Amino acid sequence: MEDKKITTVLFDMDGVLIDSEGFWQQAEEEVFTSMGATWDEAIAIQTQGKTTRAVTELWYNLYPWEGKSIEEVEQMVIDRVDELISTEGEIKEGVIQTLEFLKEKNIKIGLATNSPESLIVTVLKRLGIKKYFQTIVSSEHVEHGKPAPDVYLRAAHNLGSQSSECLVVEDSFTGVTAGKNAKMTVVAIPDAEQYNQERFDIVDFKLNSMIFLNEKIVPFLQ
Repeated sequence: MEDKKITTVLFDMDGVLIDSEGFWQQAEEEVFTSMGATWDEAIAIQTQGKTTRAVTELWYNLYPWEGKSIEEVEQMVIDRVDELISTEGEIKEGVIQTLEFLKEKNIKIGLATNSPESLIVTVLKRLGIKKYFQTIVSSEHVEHGKPAPDVYLRAAHNLGSQSSECLVVEDSFTGVTAGKNAKMTVVAIPDAEQYNQERFDIVDFKLNSMIFLNEKIVPFLQ
């Protein structure tokens, strides 16, 4: 990050702002097994951060079901996650402090996620943080979801920012890859079980918690 100046911070949502990755796994296990799939934790971990359509298609290809379309089963997963977030969702450590800090520094703030727009609404309402985001981009708004860079490039465009000015905050390897594909600076905050995986070595820096983000990026803020 030497000589870089960050004017814009773009956040992923699931696993970064809200502790929701467990909800996705719970919903996917409930729905896909109800359609006849045999649950495999390893597959679930590999699909973290991917679009709901991509995950549903993967499970369908492994365990083709009858009676419901891929779109219908995908919506079943989304509806179940929505229910879990609405009743149990909790904000991640350090999120409010970070958003307040960036706001005070006049840093542009965006949200870019593979989650559908309906879930974004639910999460931001549950956490009470919508006011901080100057742009919100779902993979539904672009041609390709993460790991393609589309959501991050759209968010940067909406904010009038160049990729070189943007810092991406991610938790999954899929999201990290999207940020790097967008030619942006990327910080990863993986969960504890994945923290030491070598695949995260592609990021610019890695943290255990968002509570450390402010002090890390201070030298690079304009």
